[in-house]
Amino acid sequence: MGTSNLKVTGINHVVLHVSDVERSVKFYMEVLGFESRNISVGSERKMSFLRCGTQGLDLFEVAADVHGGQEMNHMALNVEADDIDEVEEELAKAGVEASKRTPRNSVFIHDPDGHRIEILPRSAQERAREREAARASA
Repeated sequence: MGTSNLKVTGINHVVLHVSDVERSVKFYMEVLGFESRNISVGSERKMSFLRCGTQGLDLFEVAADVHGGQEMNHMALNVEADDIDEVEEELAKAGVEASKRTPRNSVFIHDPDGHRIEILPRSAQERAREREAARASA
């Protein structure tokens, strides 16, 4: 495989198949603080378009198995929390069970359809590397 001069600068959007779009919208907005993008799409399919910062999350309701062998491994989200203790406390308040902490100082949760979501506070090693890279390029 060859190389290119393209450089990914962030996630534009992620599409998830869900079994109940209203339930999923409630989870992503009330538990994780996503906002509606208010995009109107003419379609028979139930869809919702959300955003967090400049990234989009598109939820498409499907009648079949939402995982169907085609789902992603996980989506990783930076959150406005200083440390993992704060993340776990907020998730617990929302009644969301988090995994054991990862070596990177993050946790995994599942949305209502079982999609894996990694939650990274500011103190996560992955985010520290992002900050260092941003400083180096400035």
